[in-house]
Amino acid sequence: MIRTLSILAILTLAATGCSDSTQVSDDLNASQGDASNPTGRTARVDSEPGARAVRIGEGGPRFDACQAVGKVSGLRSAKLDVFIAPFDSAAKKDTLDLGAMVYICSRSHDQQWFGIVYDNAAEADATGAGDCGVSSPVRTKQDYDGPCESGWVESNFVKLVAG
Repeated sequence: MIRTLSILAILTLAATGCSDSTQVSDDLNASQGDASNPTGRTARVDSEPGARAVRIGEGGPRFDACQAVGKVSGLRSAKLDVFIAPFDSAAKKDTLDLGAMVYICSRSHDQQWFGIVYDNAAEADATGAGDCGVSSPVRTKQDYDGPCESGWVESNFVKLVAG
């Protein structure tokens, strides 16, 4: 008798678990609110092919978004080229003067390039680098999106001054 009740209980549970079926297509349709952009990704604004964004927050949420400040030095000419990616063949986007202060936010794997944030237009803060919103922590690693400029420079020409 107990054995019969156990078998009936198992059959009842199995039947209840299978009675409510959900199709994968139902979940897919519910998750895609925007049919034109189902992944929710957005395109980079004003980006060129081959551009690589400067990442901030690489030290984690307890550290400043950019952990160091550097000064442009050791140039053979009066200007340091700023590139859209950490490669010699990348397109140039700007130049920096000798003595310009920059935030060092990321580095290339081979340490030959710094991903920097800089402000050529605004007055400098106490570090001399301007207020670019990277002097305090951010929650997650992310691409820098302003208000200042960003790009890649050869690390040989940036001297660490703070951080």
